[in-house]
Amino acid sequence: MDFELKGTVALISGAARGIGLTVAEDLAREGVSVCGTDIRAGLLADEMQRIAEQYEVETMAVAADVGVEQQVVDLVRQVVSERGRIDILINNAGIRQVAPIYETTLKTWDDIHSANLRGQYLCTREVLRRSMLDRNEGVIIFVSSGSGRRGEKGSSAYCASKFGVTGLAESVAKDLKHTKIRTSAIMPGMIWTPMAEESEMADKDVDWLDSRQVSKAVLFCIKQDADTIIPEIHIYHRSQI
Repeated sequence: MDFELKGTVALISGAARGIGLTVAEDLAREGVSVCGTDIRAGLLADEMQRIAEQYEVETMAVAADVGVEQQVVDLVRQVVSERGRIDILINNAGIRQVAPIYETTLKTWDDIHSANLRGQYLCTREVLRRSMLDRNEGVIIFVSSGSGRRGEKGSSAYCASKFGVTGLAESVAKDLKHTKIRTSAIMPGMIWTPMAEESEMADKDVDWLDSRQVSKAVLFCIKQDADTIIPEIHIYHRSQI
């Protein structure tokens, strides 16, 4: 592993809490300039400020809905303008809502796919166009889910979006095979995050993963050399296998 993190610039979606915030902290600890985006503007600003003070790195907080094209265009333009480049993209933002397919409204379907899939497409496209392709280097991490490999009861919209992320990640890797830009997909099982705490699973007897375990996998993928590709990492608690 020879990718030097100190002094690089990372853009992290869904950075105000959960996995995104944990990854932001771990990257900042390595000396990375962290640029976070989230729809939770106030919480995001507070957390980015805390990280800047705690780890003595530069941070940015740019509120945006990654499912809205113009907001993503403006977001990436602002980060590149202020930081000069984007070395690492963490596609993490996402939501989960449950219902059997026959009770899933079009709005629910569209909201989930906008946050979970369209957002990863838009962020990837814009970061490649405005930074990584010109420099012929960078790392893109797609946070998918174990639900991106198997269907689940009451989760047709969510699983479809995560299957889409898996296919997107595989296809982007092939598009970039001739470059030094690396991609990886992280496929975690059930993780105890604010989203999980708010879900229908919160009060069930589940052995949860911790977001730190996912963040370790993200950093492992980032730190590989330019010719080493880790297509996917699956992470589960022992009881979830």
